[in-house]
Amino acid sequence: MKVKKPSKKMIVALAIVIAGISIASYFGVTNAAGSDLPETILREYPVTRGDITAGVSGQGVLHYDSTPQNFSDVVTIGEALVKAGQTVKAGDKLAVADEKKLNEAVEAAQSELEKARIALKQAKSAKTLGELNAQKEAASQDAGSAETDGQLTQAKNAVDSLQQKVDSLTSQVGELDAQIAALPEGDPQSAELNARHEALLTELEAARQELESAQQNRSSLEDAKSRQEEAQAKNEAIDKKIAGANSGSLSSAIDLAQLDVDAAQKKVDQLQQIKDDPYLYASTDGVVLSLDAAAGAETKPESPVAVIGDPNAKTVVVPISQSDIGKIEEGQAVEFTLDAFGDQKFTGKVLSRNLVPIKDSNPISYNVTITVDPNEAEMLDGMSANATIVLKQQKDVLQLSNKAIFVHEGKQYVKMKNDDGTLRDVEIQTGFSDGKVSEITGGLSEGDTVVVEG
Repeated sequence: MKVKKPSKKMIVALAIVIAGISIASYFGVTNAAGSDLPETILREYPVTRGDITAGVSGQGVLHYDSTPQNFSDVVTIGEALVKAGQTVKAGDKLAVADEKKLNEAVEAAQSELEKARIALKQAKSAKTLGELNAQKEAASQDAGSAETDGQLTQAKNAVDSLQQKVDSLTSQVGELDAQIAALPEGDPQSAELNARHEALLTELEAARQELESAQQNRSSLEDAKSRQEEAQAKNEAIDKKIAGANSGSLSSAIDLAQLDVDAAQKKVDQLQQIKDDPYLYASTDGVVLSLDAAAGAETKPESPVAVIGDPNAKTVVVPISQSDIGKIEEGQAVEFTLDAFGDQKFTGKVLSRNLVPIKDSNPISYNVTITVDPNEAEMLDGMSANATIVLKQQKDVLQLSNKAIFVHEGKQYVKMKNDDGTLRDVEIQTGFSDGKVSEITGGLSEGDTVVVEG
C-alpha cells in the first residue's frame, strides 16, 4: 500500500503547533522556577489643566533703569563717599572734588576767559578799523570827483563866456559892414570904419580860437568825468563786495570770539559753583550700580562718576535671532523666569526692538527690551532671565504631554490601564500645541492618567 506524502500546508501547521508547545513549555518552566525577565516599564502622564503658550524664547539679563551721575565740569576726585551696590537717596553725597586741584582749575579757566575776551575785543576793533578805512576810501573818491566837477564847471563857464564874446564881436562886425556899405563912395569916414572893421575881425578870430580851445578843454573834461564815473562805479561795486566779504569775515570772527567767551564764562561759572559746593549729589533714589571715583582720578564727560539704578523700573533685554525678530512687535505679552527664583513666572510686555544687530553675534541676533510688570519679588540688576515672547496662548485648557500621544491611521490615541492591568487604546482629539504639550479637546478628562510603555 502506497503511503501518501503530507502537503506543505500540513507541514507548516505542524511546525507552528510544535513551536507553540515549545514556547508554552519554556514559559511554564521559567514561571514555575521564578523568571528573572524584567517587567515592561510604564511611564505615567497625567491630564492636567493650565495654560499653553507658544512663542519666541531667549535668554537675557534683567537691568534696572539707570541714571548717570557726574560733575558739571571736569574735576579731580578727592574722595568717593559711597560704594558700588549701596542704596542711596536723592541728595546723598556720592563723591567730593579735590579742593586744591579745583582752585587750580578755576584759575586756569579764568585765564582762558580773559584771553577769550581779549580776542573778542581785537575782532571788534578789526571790524571797526575796516569800516573806517572803507569810509576814508569813499571820502577820497568823493573828493576826487568833486575836484573834477569843479574843473568841468569852470570849463563850461569859459565856453559860455567866449561864446558870448564871439557872438558880440560878430554882431559888431555885421553892424560895421552895414555902415560901410551905406557910405557914399569917397566918404572920409570910410577909412576909419574900415580900420575898426579890421580890428574887430582880428579880435573875433582870436575869440573864436579861444572858444574852440575852451570847447576842446570842456570835451576833454567831460570825457574824463565820464571815465571817472565809470571807474568809480566799478570801484564802488568791487569795494562793496570786498566790504561785504570783510564785514562777513570780521562778523564771523566776532561771533566765534563771542562763543569762546561764552564757553569760557560757562566753564568759570561751573567750576566756581563746584568750588562753592564740591560734592556730587545723587539725583535720584536707587542702587549704585557702578562707581568710577578713585581718589586723584580726573573725571570725564563721557564716563559718569557713578550710575544709579532704579529697582522700581526694570527691563529685561533678550537677544532674538534673525529668524524670529520679524515675529516680534511692541506690546506683545511676555512670560519669563529668573534663575534666582526657579520656576516662578513673571510677566511683562515688549517695549522695543533694536533693529541694529548685536556686534559679533552668531547667529545674528537683535536685542529686544521687555518691561517688567509690578511684582513683590526682589529682582536685582544683572539677574539671568529666560523669557518667552507670547505669539499665541490658550488659557485654562486640558493638556497632555506630546510624548503620551501616538498616531495610527491618521487618528490620535493614548494608552490607558484597565483595572486588570492590561492596556487599552483610547482615541483622543487635540487642539493647540506648543510642541511639548497639546490641548485635549476630546477623549480624556482632567485627572486621567495616560501611560507609555518602555
